[in-house]
Amino acid sequence: MNPLNAYTQLSRSAIVSLGRELAAWKPSQERALFGAQTVLSVVLAVAVAHALHLTNTWWAAISGFAVMQTSFQGSIERSTYRILGTLLGALVGTVVGPLIGDRPWLFIPVIGAIGGFCVYSGNGAVASYAWVLGGITSLLVTYEAHILGSMEKTASFAVLRVAEVLVGTLSCVVVAGLFHVVIEWHRRRRTGDAAPSPAAAAAPPLRELRAARMLLGLQSGLAIAIIAALTYTLNLPGFAQALVTTVAVMVLPAASLTSRDQKPVVQKMVQRVTGCVLAGALGIALLPLMNGKEIPCLIALSCGVWVGCHVQSGSAGASYVGRQFTIAFIMVFVQDHHWSADPLPALMRLEGILIGIVTLAAVMFATANLPFLPSADEASP
Repeated sequence: MNPLNAYTQLSRSAIVSLGRELAAWKPSQERALFGAQTVLSVVLAVAVAHALHLTNTWWAAISGFAVMQTSFQGSIERSTYRILGTLLGALVGTVVGPLIGDRPWLFIPVIGAIGGFCVYSGNGAVASYAWVLGGITSLLVTYEAHILGSMEKTASFAVLRVAEVLVGTLSCVVVAGLFHVVIEWHRRRRTGDAAPSPAAAAAPPLRELRAARMLLGLQSGLAIAIIAALTYTLNLPGFAQALVTTVAVMVLPAASLTSRDQKPVVQKMVQRVTGCVLAGALGIALLPLMNGKEIPCLIALSCGVWVGCHVQSGSAGASYVGRQFTIAFIMVFVQDHHWSADPLPALMRLEGILIGIVTLAAVMFATANLPFLPSADEASP
């Protein structure tokens, strides 16, 4: 699908789905429990990050949200992938970044190659989330190395990044574990047995995914290289979120990778923008009312996370909008290492997301019909 022709239709669909979800507001027990766990995970992550005086508290808060799943097993698996991906990505960035950071002619293609390889490898992989976090972390650390200029300073930045992710991820594990113990105890008292484990879905053959993986990896690499070049020449703001966007929206479920149709990517892009714009507008409007005070900020943050989780766990087609709304709402209210009514940091992060989307859209439009990539039929055995 031509991305430019799809944006209007998918934007309308995202808004309609969100409206349908909000109109049919039904906080079932399962959705209420998921929302409560996520709110507590985010609040715990913020509290621990503040206690440890971590630099980027919002990274910890987002980690506390991002790894929470509706099942304890799912939360543990996602937490493991996030930690492993972050550790490996930090290591790669610490080693590679200082070697190429002062050479733009080398830095730009290498950082593009890293991002493209991680997107290619993450699509269709069992540990897809680990590839996503590994790619994002390695890109962030590699880019920061070109500013810091030394291995020691780059390593310190990487350690802080890992610490922020660990705080958020472990907060999720603690909260999810406590809820799991209580829920299982209550279920056994009622039924005398544990709930059966869900069966794992079979993944399609990797050969069927080759064409889509090649295209997505190439497009991601080109977009990241362009963003890096613009950052070098124009001091582009919000680089971190532009990178996160470029990687996150290009990794798809295996079922969406059986052809070269890029509608699933365009849909994720549109829903990411929709969720972020709504959360940004609402959050920035609320910031002056909170006046940087801890308790009002925590209450507003908890309400925003709850609403986002409710939409995310719905079935009206707005799940990804809810997820992106929650992430953006956390970005607005959780500042670097203190509570603040200043909207500028949030605006910079949201601007980075929009820059990533615009760059990706341009690259997708230019490369959607590359003749040398195999079609889905050619990729099939």
